[in-house]
Amino acid sequence: MAVVGNIFNVQRCSLHDGPGIRTTAFLKGCPLRCIWCQNPEGISPDPTPAFDEKKCIGCKSCSGITDPAKAAEVCPTGARSLFGRACSSDELVKELVADADFYADGGGVTFSGGEALLQPDFVAECASAVKSMGISVAVDTCGCVPYKAFEKVIPCTDIFLYDIKSLNDEKHRLFTGRSNKTIIENFEKLVKTGKRIWVRIPVVGGFNADPDEMLGIKNYLENFGSVEKIEPLRYHELGSYKYRLIGRPYLPDDSAKVSKELFEQIKQLFEK
Repeated sequence: MAVVGNIFNVQRCSLHDGPGIRTTAFLKGCPLRCIWCQNPEGISPDPTPAFDEKKCIGCKSCSGITDPAKAAEVCPTGARSLFGRACSSDELVKELVADADFYADGGGVTFSGGEALLQPDFVAECASAVKSMGISVAVDTCGCVPYKAFEKVIPCTDIFLYDIKSLNDEKHRLFTGRSNKTIIENFEKLVKTGKRIWVRIPVVGGFNADPDEMLGIKNYLENFGSVEKIEPLRYHELGSYKYRLIGRPYLPDDSAKVSKELFEQIKQLFEK
């Protein structure tokens, strides 16, 4: 019997979600509240209503409709929409393997979010089917989930993309809304499985964009030989428009920006 999950996007020909060319499924729901989140529409586990005033023609087709799904359905211009849809594992697998011809040279499928491991049964079902077809599977995770969620997907996952944002618990709580304790514990358990791991570090001004803090992360990660790659990710504002669409304030200001020079210094630190 197919498992049903909630997704909000399927992105094709991605070059940033693991090795090679990949198709990335973005799943709804996230335990963190990172102030720089690039996918705020994926935070809630439920469908998220959106309104783009630039597309609205004032036709009033949605007037008096309180159900966001119905309002999106009747909107003729797409000004009203809904981020998120229920999807069976069979449906998603069919959508993902349609791109199999592009997965040469190490490419494949990535499950991301939100936080993919908030829906571990759904991910495991989809990943097992994809992997049985000889397609590589990656799971992108913030790590802030019970470890039993990892245990469900480890057998059908080839590589984990694991976010480590800061080793400073107080700072982590302030900027993400949650402690990093579970994240670190899960990372150290995952390392022991011998699975391929890429560590990804969002570099955000005012949070962790400091060479000394990055050196501390590097020194910590050097204790784990199975970490295949460390990938700093420079803060950007490309997702900021989504906050307007879903009616949420975008909190980062100019202090979150990271200069090209500083980011290159941090990149070189991890390349040594």
